[in-house]
Amino acid sequence: MTDDTERARIESMVIDFLVERFELPRERLTAGTGLRDLGLDSMIMLDVLLDVEDRLGVKMRDLAMPPNPKISDITALVARNLAAR
Repeated sequence: MTDDTERARIESMVIDFLVERFELPRERLTAGTGLRDLGLDSMIMLDVLLDVEDRLGVKMRDLAMPPNPKISDITALVARNLAAR
């Protein structure tokens, strides 16, 4: 898979989780959407990462994130962890 394809797959997974878990409208969720903009906090980000870990079978070791992460930041974090395994 190309990096772009892998990132798109991860981003889709993150968005799917947010839609399923918090009943958010999919059309509001883009790579640039911040969790805080959705009314979600950093604890929610941990839920997202745990779900991604389960789906991809990878353990997140690098958890460095900006204070108000966007969906693209979560996608990049997961991609970094996948690349490091």
